Amino acid sequence: MKPETMKHPKVFTSLNSQSGVALIVVLLVLILIMIVGAVAVRQSTTDLKVTTADQVNKLLFQANDAALMKVEKEDRILSAASREKNDTLKGYISSSEREGHKISFCVRPRSTKLFSILEISEVNRNDALLTAKNNGYCDPSNGDDYVSEGRVITQMTFVRPESAGVFSQEGSGTSSNNVEPATTGVNAAIGCTTFIGYVTSVIPALSNAPLGSASTSRNDTTSIAGCFKQMRTGSTTVDSCLTALSVPYQTQQQTYINQPVGVTCVSGN
Repeated sequence: MKPETMKHPKVFTSLNSQSGVALIVVLLVLILIMIVGAVAVRQSTTDLKVTTADQVNKLLFQANDAALMKVEKEDRILSAASREKNDTLKGYISSSEREGHKISFCVRPRSTKLFSILEISEVNRNDALLTAKNNGYCDPSNGDDYVSEGRVITQMTFVRPESAGVFSQEGSGTSSNNVEPATTGVNAAIGCTTFIGYVTSVIPALSNAPLGSASTSRNDTTSIAGCFKQMRTGSTTVDSCLTALSVPYQTQQQTYINQPVGVTCVSGN
């Protein structure tokens, strides 16, 4: 009986050893699969973020580009049809009364015109908001202020720089000679006015920043509505405010010259 009892443990030990090796192999394979899976998930997440960022940038660029094209086309049509210069953006901002002013308005798809003196917010050369013209800033809490299927808010601002001097707007064919230029008659100096346009589009839904509303103070930099009311130059601007709130945005800048037909502008202002 002893020889037989000696054989059984040897067979059992061999089977147990093989099972242990198989278990280790299976565990190693599972660990390898987990590592490969984790790498794949991380890569797909990175690809998704890159794709999403690219889509966001394209959407914002398209919104900005569409706004610029629309306001330029509208101004050309209205300039040709209207005799009242204040009816057009170019005529309104080129007025001597607008020197140093900043005019902002929201791109509202339901409005008949992009630019209307009844729907603008105007800041004078002292950075003071004109109370009679404070209806242009975008309101993120108002669905009517959204474009691109209700995802994007676009606001435009046009800045009329202060002139550099008496003859800074003189056109070619006029004579300075250190004398005051004529303001009427055939010898009147021809003004060529430069103004700068800014267009900023944001996607509020892709940030955790508070929306704010039309009643948000211009001193508020903690909401998207407050950011839209900031200046275009200085320590706190529209762009710096949106950046601080981590709001996806894109800004484009365009320089325009109100140049009469057949006149070559001497000055850029």
